[in-house]
Amino acid sequence: MLPSRLGRRRVVAGLLALTAAALLVRFWALGLRAFHWDEGRVGYWILRYAETGHYDYEPIIHGPFLYHVNKYVFGVFGATDATARAVVALVGGLLPLAAWLFRDHLTDLEVLGFAGFLAINPVLVYYSRFMRNDVLVAAFSLLALGLVVRALATGRRWYWPAATVALALAFTTKANALLYLVCWAGALVLVADHRILGGDEGWVADLRTWLWNATAATVAWLDGLRDPDERDGSLPDHLVAGFDAVANGALGKYLPRAVGLGLLFSLVTAFFFAPRPGLLHAFTSVDGFEAATLGAFEETFAVWGGGHEHSYVQFLELAVRTHAAVALPLSAFAVLGFVYDRYWLGRRDFVEFCAYWGLFSVVGYPIVTDIAAHWSVVHAMVPLAVPAAVGVGWIAERGVGFWRQGDRVGATVAVVVLLAIAGYAGMTAYQTSYANPADADNPLVQYGQPGIDDALLADLDAATNGDEDTVLFYGEHFHTTTEPSPYLVEDLREPKHWTWRLPLPWYLERFGADSESTLSVGDVEAEQPPVVVALADHYDDLNPVLENYTAYTYRLTSTDTPTVFWIRNDTHDPA
Repeated sequence: MLPSRLGRRRVVAGLLALTAAALLVRFWALGLRAFHWDEGRVGYWILRYAETGHYDYEPIIHGPFLYHVNKYVFGVFGATDATARAVVALVGGLLPLAAWLFRDHLTDLEVLGFAGFLAINPVLVYYSRFMRNDVLVAAFSLLALGLVVRALATGRRWYWPAATVALALAFTTKANALLYLVCWAGALVLVADHRILGGDEGWVADLRTWLWNATAATVAWLDGLRDPDERDGSLPDHLVAGFDAVANGALGKYLPRAVGLGLLFSLVTAFFFAPRPGLLHAFTSVDGFEAATLGAFEETFAVWGGGHEHSYVQFLELAVRTHAAVALPLSAFAVLGFVYDRYWLGRRDFVEFCAYWGLFSVVGYPIVTDIAAHWSVVHAMVPLAVPAAVGVGWIAERGVGFWRQGDRVGATVAVVVLLAIAGYAGMTAYQTSYANPADADNPLVQYGQPGIDDALLADLDAATNGDEDTVLFYGEHFHTTTEPSPYLVEDLREPKHWTWRLPLPWYLERFGADSESTLSVGDVEAEQPPVVVALADHYDDLNPVLENYTAYTYRLTSTDTPTVFWIRNDTHDPA
């Protein structure tokens, strides 16, 4: 750990307190917001997976982690909006503990600042209360990086398999775990380049020497194979000598470990990506294992590797506006911390690395994301929290220094700044996650967030809980050629697809309701089911034939799709 004034016990106590606060804000009223379309789609298929035992990896809906884990969560705790989000909330709530892994590269105050940003950043709080994979892949990737950093700092070998498992879990959540590796590689190259230009190469010189010697030895060996005049002894002797040199050198030392870690990575990913039923086949046959590893990655690349047609400027603008609207302190202090560390503290590699990682995430994700959504900003929040922590640590250190010098005004200003940062983050997190979690004016709400509430869901549950349990959808928008399927399908956006009803299939499946659709007003009048659902455009057509019903109007998206729910009066309390 860098020079400290707090002491290890106080830092650990602070981390535990921040983690407890992070868990509290993530689990409190976790079911407050109705399911987003993405949550409803995945949640429905998890319910059907739990029912049928059938699962096949489908890249368009991301990794298998939540499917397998939530299947057991639902089995133990039941399926609700809150339990569906519990795993993400737990991982997001424990995320501040990861700051401890970087204690060799940050001061005590910076470790606490890093953990604080991870605990109360409004973007991380909101999407930790959301059944999506973004917080999961960010958390597992950060954990993997932290374990590698500890392995390099301590020389303890057990960190490497732990990091491998964490990285494998990241890949089981979302394909953009690969983008983390790309961002890390780019950031590492820039850090190395700056060291070379600055004349203080350090580990870069060691790495370059190792690569140069390995390359020179390999070239000399290959020349000896090709030209007998260049080698000493017979060809068999030269081959044996070459292999001995490889085995006794760095390559021979690290290659078996790398192979072992690669096998561990493959075993973890195969366990998650293997179809169900068929898990045993994945571990007892070469074809099955290959399909669950390389085959799954080939499918992923086929879907996500081709790019997407959208305006880069528009998506980048959305990301920048999100930073400004809900993460301004973190973004501003990330710049301050980077500048302070670079020009005053002597430029630490880890801080610089995280700053570049965060910058690449800001400008890179608009290229690869398929829809305009605020959740992509999660991937920039985590790395930028490190230079932001440096900025906060500087303010705190200045405040302590002012106090010790008797400068009460300076100390007060420092305290006010720190309280303002925490207050802004806390108030913004409250507004976005609790006060207005589904409002269109909320800068974190994506288009697929419906405006339905608990009152409607309770009425739907009551209406379909008796002998009659049919929900009848009316009109072209909701009419389908097939009803919801337990199997994952590819063409989710095709017309007349049942996913246009999202997130309702998740709730109807939970309530045990059946769904049907029709284009005929006469069918609606004849059937008189417990619940009828149609776009508000059809109100004048249906209301006259639904005399004993109460109509409720909600939006199924954040700013559009006004939908009317007619619920028969004898199935619920209209009051």
